[in-house]
Amino acid sequence: MNRSRRWSFIEGKEQIFVVGGLIFLFALLVTLVLFLSQLIIEKENTLMQFEAERGFASSTLLLLQEEHSRALSAMREENVRGIGVYSNTGRLRLGLGEVPNTLPLERFNDIWRNRNASQWNQGVATYNPETGMIEYIRFSRLTIQVETGDLMLEEDGYLPSPLNFPDVLYILFDGQQYYQKVMLVRFFSAAALIGLLAFHLLVYSIYRSNRKYRETLAKQENLVNLGEAARTLAHEIKNPLSAITLQMALLKKTLPSSSKDDLMVVDTEVQRLIQLTNKVSDFLRNPVGTPERMDTAALIESLRHTFQNRITIVPGSLQRAFIYFDPDRARSVFENLIKNALESCIDCDPKVEVEITRDKKKFVHILIRDRGEGISEENLEKIFDPFFTTKIHGSGIGLAICRQFVRARGGNLKLYPREGGGTVAEVILPPEHK
Repeated sequence: MNRSRRWSFIEGKEQIFVVGGLIFLFALLVTLVLFLSQLIIEKENTLMQFEAERGFASSTLLLLQEEHSRALSAMREENVRGIGVYSNTGRLRLGLGEVPNTLPLERFNDIWRNRNASQWNQGVATYNPETGMIEYIRFSRLTIQVETGDLMLEEDGYLPSPLNFPDVLYILFDGQQYYQKVMLVRFFSAAALIGLLAFHLLVYSIYRSNRKYRETLAKQENLVNLGEAARTLAHEIKNPLSAITLQMALLKKTLPSSSKDDLMVVDTEVQRLIQLTNKVSDFLRNPVGTPERMDTAALIESLRHTFQNRITIVPGSLQRAFIYFDPDRARSVFENLIKNALESCIDCDPKVEVEITRDKKKFVHILIRDRGEGISEENLEKIFDPFFTTKIHGSGIGLAICRQFVRARGGNLKLYPREGGGTVAEVILPPEHK
C-alpha cells in the first residue's frame, strides 16, 4: 500500500481530525495539570501534617510535664503559636501561647467519625482560612498519660480509678507559608490552563489561516491558468469575429431586405461575442490605466441621465467628491454596478439609489442600493469569481473587472445584503491626494 492510499481516508475530513486532535490533547494536558496541582497540594498537606506531628512531639509533652520555659523554646523552633489541653467538652485546662478558652469540637467531629480504631490516636492538621492558622488536634487518651509518666499502676497491677487525663490536645501553627504555597500552586495551575487554552486557540487559528491561505493559493493558481486560457481564447476568437463582421457587412448589401431580420440576429450575437472578448481583455490587461483627477458626483449624475433618470441621488450626498481614477475605467465600474442594480428584479421597480459620503480618513464611499431579489449567502462568496453569473445572458466577468479596477487604485468593492431586502454595492476609494 503506497503512502497516498494509506492516508486517503483523511481526505475531506482534515478539519475533523485536526479539531478532534486538538481537543483530545487539550483535555489530556488539562488533566495532567490538574493532577499535578492536586499532587503538589496533597504533598503540602502531608508536609503540614508532618510538621504538626513534629511540633506536637517536641513541645506538647514538655507542657504536660509543666516545663514551660523549655516548651516555649520548642514552640519558637517549630513555629508553634499556641498549645492547649482541653477537656472532652472543649474547655481549656492548660494552655500556652495563643489558644482559645473554648474549643469548638463540633468542627472536628466529622473527621473523627470517619476514622477507624488504628487512626484514633493520630492527630489531624487542617488549615483555617478564617484565621490563617493551621490547627492540629489530637485526642490524647491513655497514651499521653503513659508517655509523661503521670499514670502509675496500683500495687496489685491495676489502673487507678477514677482516671484523670487530658482528653484533647490542640496546637496552633502559623499557616501563612502553607497558604502562600497552596495559592501559588493554584495560581500557576490556572495560568497553565489559560496558557494551554490560548496555545490551542492559536494553533487552531494558525491552522485556519494556513488552510485559507492554501485555498486562496489554489484559487489563484486556477485563476492564473484560467487567465492564460482566456488570453489565448480571446486572441483566437478576435480574428474569426473580424472576418465574420466583414462578411456580415457584405451580406447586408447583397441580400434582399427580407433576410435582414435574420442577419440582425447574427449581427447581434457577433457584437455580444466582441463585447465579451473586449471585457476579457480589459480584465487581463493593466487595470490602472491613466488616472486623473475626476469628480465622482459628476460621473454619477451623467450616468443618471444615461439610464433615463431611473436612479435617485440620496439627499445629503456629497456634491463634490474628487478622486484619481482612469475616466474610462471609472465609468465602466459605476455603469456596470448601476446596470446590475436596475436588473436586480424582473417584474418590479428595484428603486435604485446612490449615496456618496466621506469617512473620517477622507475615503470616498459610493453606495448603490436596490430593492431587488438580493444575493444569496452562497453566491456572495463567489460573486466576484470570473465567469460566475446568476443571469441567463450574463458573462460573469463584469464584477470581477470592477473590483480589479477599484483595487488597482487602492480601494475596495463590497457587495452585501440590504436591510429590508435588496443589495448594496459599496465602492470605497482613497481621496485625491493618495
